[in-house]
Amino acid sequence: MKTIVLTGAAGNIGKVLRQQWSDGRYQLRLNDIKPLGPMAAHETQHSGDLRDAAFCAELLAGADTVVHMAGIGTDLELDLLIEHNLKALLSVYQAARTHAVRMIYASSNHAIGMYSTEFEIDEYAAVRPDSLYGISKVWGEGIARLYYDKHGVESVCLRIGSFETEPFERRHLHSWLSHPDMQHLAECCIEAPQVGFQIIYGVSANSRRWWQQTDNPLGYQPQSNAEDFAARIADIPNRGGPLAEQFQGGGFAAADYSNKK
Repeated sequence: MKTIVLTGAAGNIGKVLRQQWSDGRYQLRLNDIKPLGPMAAHETQHSGDLRDAAFCAELLAGADTVVHMAGIGTDLELDLLIEHNLKALLSVYQAARTHAVRMIYASSNHAIGMYSTEFEIDEYAAVRPDSLYGISKVWGEGIARLYYDKHGVESVCLRIGSFETEPFERRHLHSWLSHPDMQHLAECCIEAPQVGFQIIYGVSANSRRWWQQTDNPLGYQPQSNAEDFAARIADIPNRGGPLAEQFQGGGFAAADYSNKK
């Protein structure tokens, strides 16, 4: 049985993965600063600050893969993003280097959120972050690339779309990632014999998706399609106002926008 470190285990994605892996297929080491409730037989709780190098080294010792879902998921102050989306990630990567552990890193579609909704892009498109949060995810992808190139730490960077039970606004016709597809994607990353360094779009098989995967070495085959909900949501405006309709990052791209050109 593989040992998986799941950081951010109390977060939106972490909670879902924990539930989907409740059958004991993996030995789970769960990390979060929030309460995690009772532990099952295949689970152990590891409360601690990921910025603490010694804690991370202990957390990752003997593990096979880290599913790193921890971090700040909103566009807050730069100092907080640096602390939790950069320093903590560096600490985890250093421990992964020490113990030769594979990394699955929760990047975001906000790393490319300033692309127009008129275009489709693939994983080789240049980054175009839509916010300080998006910039923090670009940093993370850079750390992953560095640690693979210099230290051989295998990494999959998941540019996660709109992770929701069901799509509920027009943007989700393009960006939705269903819960079952997220589980399948994570397991593709865990079970692949080798991953090297990869950027994979975490998006379901939406007919209108903007993000295409030119290379798919992990065999990710999403099954959900937001088009099944089109009749209900096609006329529901995106959060963030009219500008959110113009950019793939939606409301993140629209926030504080002042470009008059």
